[in-house]
Amino acid sequence: MRIPRKFEQFNNREERAAFIARFFEKEIHQSKSVLDVGCDFNNLKKVIGLKVTGVDLFGEPDFQVDFEKEQLSRFKDNEFDFVVCTEVLEHLENLHAMVDELFRVSDRYVLISLPNCADFFTRISILRSGHVGKFYGLPIEKPEDRHRWFFSHTDIEKFFQAYSRRNGYSILRRFLVCNYGDNWRGSLVRLFIKFFSIDSAGQSYWILISKK
Repeated sequence: MRIPRKFEQFNNREERAAFIARFFEKEIHQSKSVLDVGCDFNNLKKVIGLKVTGVDLFGEPDFQVDFEKEQLSRFKDNEFDFVVCTEVLEHLENLHAMVDELFRVSDRYVLISLPNCADFFTRISILRSGHVGKFYGLPIEKPEDRHRWFFSHTDIEKFFQAYSRRNGYSILRRFLVCNYGDNWRGSLVRLFIKFFSIDSAGQSYWILISKK
């Protein structure tokens, strides 16, 4: 099944928070409480308001939480109407357990985004340079942060399709974000992707799931 693509540009976490607020405005408006898992400096709260509770190990969260050790154990079942977790799970060894936790504390909506680690241009870069990027490889010094998983957009799609079927959840929206600049190079890349219908050129996979 073809995955829709969105040609959006956000270069930092503040712009990503604005993207979430804009694209999921209806669901956020319907929600009285939002949990931002991996909130960093609580950027989503700055955009949406006090209905957002941010949790993270670093930055400026409302609650400092180590997801590897605590998961979301401080929160009750179905405590939040909307749970957001973007670009976080790939950093965690306990990815599967954390996915279960996202749905446990959600009363309705769960929004997840993950990087397409094997996107089209990354594959070309690996073939050309032999280097697998800053989140992988074998650096001389132990890195403070790295990805624990390497997956493609098709891997992510299969996982959440199966997960939703198994638990009786409904997939409301899913799409690939092609985040290329507005300069001439970015314009050429977008034309190339559209002309050849290259789904793997999306750098991140986004999915909104409802428990009801």
